[in-house]
This record gives sequence, structure tokens and C-alpha cells, in this order.
Amino acid sequence: MNFVLSTAALIAGPFVYALGLHNRIAHKVLDALIVLAIAWIVGVHIIPEAFEAAGYLSLVLLLFGMALPFLLHRIFHLASSTAHVALLALAAVALVLHAVIDGIALLPASGDGLAVAVILHRIPVGMAIWWTFRPGIGDVAAIVAFVLIIAATAATYFLGGPFIELAESRLLALFQAFVAGSLVNLIIMKLRELNE
Repeated sequence: MNFVLSTAALIAGPFVYALGLHNRIAHKVLDALIVLAIAWIVGVHIIPEAFEAAGYLSLVLLLFGMALPFLLHRIFHLASSTAHVALLALAAVALVLHAVIDGIALLPASGDGLAVAVILHRIPVGMAIWWTFRPGIGDVAAIVAFVLIIAATAATYFLGGPFIELAESRLLALFQAFVAGSLVNLIIMKLRELNE
């Protein structure tokens, strides 16, 4: 049941976001909520979990992840859209990996409180995916991101064991720290858009 509710909450995200598109104030509020949701996932979930699993090396990779988009722009003179697509691809990978962890949290053994938190946070995650991926790389890419996140959650929820070991892996934690750094840049870009 937890898996079904979390999937429904994730899919509800774009519909909740669409409700605010016709009202300028509601649109701004929803955009701000999405930025906060992404910042919450990065700051409260990904970075602390990576630090707990991998220690100070995760902070080094976090900083490298923050520096990478800047380096791409400066050193290789990539077009802004190319760098943006690369950031979105990294964000998609991070969301799929985070979905693996969410699947573990949805297991009955993890407790009802954690499952409820995961289900509720899936609404702003769904909003963020639609808000970020759809205008950046298109409808199909956004739908693929939803499918991958649902599949990763389902695999963890229904298969359990091997994915629990993966979620506890130090290598995964280091990769998540790197991606979290890239997501910080995505948050900064979106905050600039909100201020325009």
C-alpha cells in the first residue's frame, strides 16, 4: 500500500503544479516551494546521508560537484543549454538513486512515520521533476524520469535485500554527494529565475 500511495503522490505533483500555472501568484509560490523541496532533499537527505556513510570525502565530492558546472562553462565554453542538460541528467540519476532509498523507507519494517514522510515528500518531488525536466529537455524526458523513479522505488520495495546493501554502499554515498553539489547549482539557477 505504501508503494501505491507514494506513486500516486509522485504522479500528483505535475497536476498540483498545473493548478498554479493560471494564477501568477500561485505560480510563483509553487516555484518557490519546488526550489525549497529540492533544497530540502539535498540538504536534509542526500548530503547528511552521504556524510554519514562516507565521511569527509563526501564533502570533497560535494564541492567538486558544485564546481563542475562552473568548470564546464569556463574551461570548455559549452553552450548554456548543453551544460543545463548535463545537470538535468545528473539530477535524474540522483533522483533514481534517492528513489532506491525511498523504497527502503516505504518497507513495513522501516515504520509508518518514515513511510508517511516519504509519501508526502513525493508530491513536491513530482512537481520539481515536471517543473525542471519538462521545460529543460521535454515532455518525454520528464515522463521517462517519472518511470525510472517509480521503477527504482518498486524494485527496492518488492525485492528489498540487494538494494538495501546498495543503499548502504560508501561508493553510492560518494556519488550522491557529487550529484548533490550539482543540484546546488540547479537550485541557484532556479532562484535566479524566480528573482527575474
